[in-house]
Amino acid sequence: MRISVLAVMAGALAGCATPAGQGLGRGAMPAAASSEEQASATSSWKWRCERGFAVDCRKLGRAHLHGTGVPRDDRLAAAYLVKACEIGEPASCGDLGVLTILGRGVAQDDAGGGALTRRACDAGHALACSNLGTLTVEGVNKLTLRPDQEGELGVKITRYFQTACDAGVPEGCFNLATAMERGQLALKDLPRAAATFQRACSGGLPVGCHRLALLARETPGAAPGVDLAALDRQASRAGIASSSAPDREPPGPVGPLTPSPRLMSDPYSYALGIPGSGGFHPSDLAARAAGQRGAHDRFERLPFEAWGSLPPALRGRLQLDAPAEAGALGDEAVELLVALRRSQLATCLERERSQPAATSLASVFMLEAGGRPVDLRTASEPADPGLEGCAREVILDWSFPVPADGRSGPHLVRIDYEAALPGPAPGYASSGGLRAALKEPGCVERRLRLAEGDRGAEKAVTVKLAVDAAGRPALFHALTPAPEPVVLAIGAAVRACEFTPGVGDDGRPLPLWLTLTVKLDGR
Repeated sequence: MRISVLAVMAGALAGCATPAGQGLGRGAMPAAASSEEQASATSSWKWRCERGFAVDCRKLGRAHLHGTGVPRDDRLAAAYLVKACEIGEPASCGDLGVLTILGRGVAQDDAGGGALTRRACDAGHALACSNLGTLTVEGVNKLTLRPDQEGELGVKITRYFQTACDAGVPEGCFNLATAMERGQLALKDLPRAAATFQRACSGGLPVGCHRLALLARETPGAAPGVDLAALDRQASRAGIASSSAPDREPPGPVGPLTPSPRLMSDPYSYALGIPGSGGFHPSDLAARAAGQRGAHDRFERLPFEAWGSLPPALRGRLQLDAPAEAGALGDEAVELLVALRRSQLATCLERERSQPAATSLASVFMLEAGGRPVDLRTASEPADPGLEGCAREVILDWSFPVPADGRSGPHLVRIDYEAALPGPAPGYASSGGLRAALKEPGCVERRLRLAEGDRGAEKAVTVKLAVDAAGRPALFHALTPAPEPVVLAIGAAVRACEFTPGVGDDGRPLPLWLTLTVKLDGR
């Protein structure tokens, strides 16, 4: 159970301003965009997301969250945001933190959502800093304070809000104004609260207009000259009832900018935000629809294409006797992340092998209600228990959007491993030895050939390979997420370069692991 710090703290000093964090754009598509323009934009985002452009994955995730140009789908929204976050895009981690706190599309997890929010704030995403302040109020984000700093808790929380507001984030201004109006985190200052609510309203957050109208009606002296009718119209367009006559002036239709009901009914609550959304109350947990049983039945068997791609030997070991009918669809939200994470299985090349030959490995798994893999089956050809055990460890550490019907699968992940090096397994350079190295620094960048559509998503990719005692590269794999065409192009460039083998303490060449960071724009 969350325990709000407001329940245990006394009134604190006013928060002081800090240098503005770098704010990111609101990310919502203009309301005036036609359906054709929206479809064209989302199609472009999907194309670029598939090629590793994290910002476009984030845009597509928000589009699915709001139902803008694409069907509204919380699970698919979460999947795209997970992909962008794992590639390294801070704003996506911030959005995903909110969804995790609310339990929308992913399993509800206060600790996980708080960690994602801290990560995004630390990386400079100003809205995440505002959200972090709200989570600190809710007791989700724990601040470590010395005994002599306990009175500074309110200062630290309002600093999160101030940083976001100064960066132009309306949710930050909304939360800062709420703190000033309440007088619990900051000194009570109604005129400053009104001015700060106005910044939230002008920044495109309708619930800020609503709160300003409430404050102006309750305390006219705090906001002299405010146009209450104009504020009501702005709030009404987002589905918020008038603060003066909610029964006589019905609000407009509910849309993405409509705040959660509890955020409207509680006049002193703080907000969590995702660009393009109207704001969420921290205790809003997403209601999960029961779903139709027929949708789950589609995933009782592997889709025909996936089943047909498996060699018969692997099908038998995985106990996959028959496929689903031709044309059966998989779970797009899960497959999106399986494709992203498949390269993680390549790290099993670093484990000791039971079989030296080139090996094909396949795993199938179900997802339980919390989005974690269960009923995992793994098989390899030829059978290699070492690789299978490593693959199981990797896959069991994954998590996915929660299944729409409580359980889904089976889902398939496949990878081919090249043959192990003859002789001793690769090791690492000792203090008395020498590392393996490129004979010509920059050779990989000079040899790299990328297709035009694969340029620009990443600035660099870190890869790992073994260099045998003769200086030949082998067992190449990527350590950072990157589209498969990019990884294949880097692998081809690596194999076209010459290496100096590593040397042990006795001065003799031996196979050693080597890590390289390849600059994709370094030619």
